[in-house]
Amino acid sequence: MLDWYSGLTGYSAAKLKPDTLKRVSSTGEEKWCKELHVESVGSFDDTAIIGRSVPTEDMLEASRKYNLLINPVCLYISVNPIKYLQGHNVGGPSVEALGPMVTETIRHLPEKDRPEDAESKLFPALHRTRVDIAVMIDMGTEALVHEWLRFAERSSRSRHGRALVSGDTVYWGKHSRRWSFKAYGKMHDLKDHPPKVLPEKMEALREFSQGKLRLELCLRTPELKDRGTLTEDLVWEYMSKIEFAVMKEVRDMSKIEELPRPVQMTFMLWRAGTDVRFKLPKRTFYRHRQLIKKIIGEQFDIAFPVPDDFDKQAKIVNFDITWLKEHEIKVPAELMTANLFDEKRLKMWATH
Repeated sequence: MLDWYSGLTGYSAAKLKPDTLKRVSSTGEEKWCKELHVESVGSFDDTAIIGRSVPTEDMLEASRKYNLLINPVCLYISVNPIKYLQGHNVGGPSVEALGPMVTETIRHLPEKDRPEDAESKLFPALHRTRVDIAVMIDMGTEALVHEWLRFAERSSRSRHGRALVSGDTVYWGKHSRRWSFKAYGKMHDLKDHPPKVLPEKMEALREFSQGKLRLELCLRTPELKDRGTLTEDLVWEYMSKIEFAVMKEVRDMSKIEELPRPVQMTFMLWRAGTDVRFKLPKRTFYRHRQLIKKIIGEQFDIAFPVPDDFDKQAKIVNFDITWLKEHEIKVPAELMTANLFDEKRLKMWATH
């Protein structure tokens, strides 16, 4: 899905009245004056950053060639269109619908910020400076999402160097001017950044997000310059630029989600070969041991080393890019707000 757009549009920003930053010399001479971007808050309290600019030569050429909307003072916007329009970004339209999504977002700006030509039948010329593309992977359990992220943190690198970690998110090329990549658990993201949606919708979003790994690719101007229509396949193209060690995981885990989260973490440490007897307070160790044996099975006794026949009791899975791609999922339509964009305008855009 499309997760972020920054760039110029052909819509008019003539009526926008931004603040300005000036430098004035001691003699009162104005050295320079810079317009600042404006925050435009939408229906779900999400913010779009907008401003004024001039169109690029490529925008002017495209407007002449394809009869696209263009203005001498054009609108800059930086926004997550999906979140701005529906209050959450668990799911939304494909990045292939970037044009209609940007158009629809601008049409939903507050009246004071909305361009006078927002309802024009012409589609606007665009100049992309940043586009984020996201996919969702079904890992099965929250524990496996967490473990994959810890593995990626320790055992991967890209041309930018080792992975960086902030909170529960793993980054590659976080400060790159060309492209960056990140991975995180969507369930944790919902907890840390709860969206402004109705309670009944929120419960369904949380339930769906259980055990889901989110991968996001951020492309900036140098990587976008020579690309036409963007697709989710780019996520896998750029992920292949990241070097991962081989992660093989033993899974019996049909009942692991029944364990409290701290107990899940104890079990994962034990599976990885850690002697958890010396990692936990005595009372905590025995409580965790009892719960694991009761819920998962008597054969899983964390007081002893992992048994040699453990693999026979579980399935071994290689969590490489091929496996992740095979487990990519789409968000059910019922979890998304209806009419994220006008279907007629989408069809017109697709055939333009």
